[in-house]
Amino acid sequence: MTSTRVAVTAGDPRAHVELAVGTLAPRLISRDATRAHVAVAAAGMVLLGGDEVRVEIDVGPACTLEIQDVGGTVAYRGARSWWTLDIRVGAGGTLLWDGLPFVVTDGADVERRTSLSLGCDARAVVRETLVLGRHGEQGGRLIAAFTVVDEGGPVLVERLDAEGTAPELGVLGGNRVMDSVVAVGFRPPTRPGDLEFDRPGAMARYLSDHTHGSPLDPVFDEWAQSAEARTRTQEVRAARSG
Repeated sequence: MTSTRVAVTAGDPRAHVELAVGTLAPRLISRDATRAHVAVAAAGMVLLGGDEVRVEIDVGPACTLEIQDVGGTVAYRGARSWWTLDIRVGAGGTLLWDGLPFVVTDGADVERRTSLSLGCDARAVVRETLVLGRHGEQGGRLIAAFTVVDEGGPVLVERLDAEGTAPELGVLGGNRVMDSVVAVGFRPPTRPGDLEFDRPGAMARYLSDHTHGSPLDPVFDEWAQSAEARTRTQEVRAARSG
C-alpha cells in the first residue's frame, strides 16, 4: 500500500506544498503565501478488489487548503477494499473539500474511513457523497465511518453499514444515495432540518435514489465562504495586533 499525501505550510512569497503520489495523484493548481488549491485524481484504476488506499492531508497552522476532486471514485466487484482518509488541520487552518460521488458497484465490498483532527481555531468543510450502485444496480457492501475530533474531544462519530442487496438499508431506507456536507470548527448558516453539533459545527444531509438534483451544492458553497470569511477576519485581527 502506498499513501497519497498533500501537505501545506505557510511560506514567503508562496506556501510550501508537499504532494506525494500514491493510488491518487495530487496536482497543484495555485497557491499564495498561506493558501493552496490542489486537484486529486486516480493514478490508475481504483477501487479494485483488495485495494488499500490511504490519503493523508496536513494543513499547517493558519493555512487554507482547497481540494478539488476530479472524476470521483468507483469501487468494483471483488474482495474487500479499504479507503482511508487521515486529515489534520493545524491551529487556525482551514480545509475545504467538495468531494465527488463514491460509488459502490454490485459485488463490491468496501470499508471507508474518514478521520479529521482539528487544532485550535481550525475549520473544515467536507462533502461526502456515498452511492450504492451505478444506474440499474443495487450496490454492494459499504462500511463508512466519519469521525471528527478537536482539542476538546469527539465532535462527530458516525458509522454506516449498508448493503444494496439487503431488503432493508438501515438509515438509508429505500434510498441508495447519502449526500452530506459537514462543517466543523465554526457555526455555519443552517437551514431547517440541518443537524447542529454540540460544539461549533453542523451537518446537512440529503437522501435520494439518484445523485442528480441534490440541494447541497449551494450549501457547500455557502459554508465554505463562511469558513473563509472567518479566516480572513482572524488574519486582519492578527495583523492589527502585530
